[in-house]
Amino acid sequence: MHSNGGLKDEWERILGVLSQIADVYDKVNRVISLWQDTAYRQLGIRNGISNGNIILDAGCGPGVMSELVLSRFPENSIVLFDPIMIMLRAAKIRVSKNSAFVSGIFEKLPFSDNSFDAVMCGYSIRDARDLDVALKEIRRVLKNEGGRLVIVELGKPDNSLLRRGVESYWRFAVPLLAIIRVGKRGILFSALYRTYLRHPTNATFRSMLQSLFPLVDFQTRTLGASVIAVAHK
Repeated sequence: MHSNGGLKDEWERILGVLSQIADVYDKVNRVISLWQDTAYRQLGIRNGISNGNIILDAGCGPGVMSELVLSRFPENSIVLFDPIMIMLRAAKIRVSKNSAFVSGIFEKLPFSDNSFDAVMCGYSIRDARDLDVALKEIRRVLKNEGGRLVIVELGKPDNSLLRRGVESYWRFAVPLLAIIRVGKRGILFSALYRTYLRHPTNATFRSMLQSLFPLVDFQTRTLGASVIAVAHK
């Protein structure tokens, strides 16, 4: 279903839901990732971020990924970028040093060509309206020499049995876990199932990255339900 990725006509509705759960998103993400989200983010950072980098945190949400980068590389500079203003406000509380905050969308990044040493997307790229266009825009703003795209994201296993199991987890278990964690607003997390359905399988996603970047390190975890990828321009 929708193998090329992107939320398409559901984009505005999903962003509306994300706006409503912005203040509890990080709490729930910790639980529904089975407490692996920080470890996977840190793996992406270790593999793709270096000291002295100028970084775009694309789809920064409440700033979790940027906070981890600056704790490891305090002299790096980061632009935190998100279409949801309430997410940017939360990020400003979490991250203040060496940072700037910009609102916009993946498909039209308001930055010059060849601007960033690295672009990182922590659980955000699946929320693009058009995944193919978003990846091309990210490639455009990366520096020609050594530019890297770091992605930490949900995975969609290629094995059909595993894929059905993961789909069931997102459809049934995630809303229940969210309700247990944050109360009745947790039901809004059922919208994440729609973003999962729209996301391509791991093999397709890898191929999309390989069509744009000459070197792609694509790793899966949790039986293919999580992806950590670093694509080198």
